[in-house]
Amino acid sequence: MNIVICGFGRAGKAMAKKVLYSDKHDLSMVLCRKESKNAGKDIGDLLIENNKVEFGVKITPIEEAVEFLKDQAVDVVIDFSRREMALPLIEFCGKIGANLVLCTTNHTVEEISLFREMAHSLGVGIVYAPNLTVGVNLLMEFVKKIANVLPDFDFEIIEKHPKDKAKVTATARMISQAINRGEVPIHSVRMNGYVGVHQVISTNGDERITITHESLTRRAFANGAILAAEFIQDKKQFFLMKDVIREIEEKALLGQN
Repeated sequence: MNIVICGFGRAGKAMAKKVLYSDKHDLSMVLCRKESKNAGKDIGDLLIENNKVEFGVKITPIEEAVEFLKDQAVDVVIDFSRREMALPLIEFCGKIGANLVLCTTNHTVEEISLFREMAHSLGVGIVYAPNLTVGVNLLMEFVKKIANVLPDFDFEIIEKHPKDKAKVTATARMISQAINRGEVPIHSVRMNGYVGVHQVISTNGDERITITHESLTRRAFANGAILAAEFIQDKKQFFLMKDVIREIEEKALLGQN
């Protein structure tokens, strides 16, 4: 699979390493904003500190990338950039005939509806995946089931992230939505040393259920993104990460994994 990455922060770099050292996938390009100070650099300038290695993969402004990629068959673009890049990226994918894994967070219901419409009108397959790790998606399924089966249980959420993370993560809010009990209390811990922890505590006073998911490295995000990319490679329409998980589960039940 031929992959392009948009965004080269911590998650984007983890994604690049995942693809570069894979024997199944190739990295064609990393996209950036026109004003980025990294435009034109080889990704090796940023991936390996104090040990410059040329990978032959350039960081290229999205406005220039269509021309560079016109002779390459790009299968999937994986986006770790910014929320405002979503619409330009969907249009970009339509121009180059690629599908998209959209990993940015905090999109509104209206924006997500527009993504769905654009997927149909432009013929672009999209996985909207603000929660990439398989584990946290399973956690949401588990707590949804607990909330449905045990209506007398109360719930609270604890999430732990580095100091520079938003006060309440989109993932914590989605866990609250999965529980579907109105405003579930969310407690945020911001300390360096964490990549991402989400814990759900539920109890009725007689028994307690605690479920915890922790991403130990950002490779967990890259692993989920690759699964989403492999899922969407030959599909069109709009999907969510739960559709990716469902297909993995169905294949496992059929012994196809």
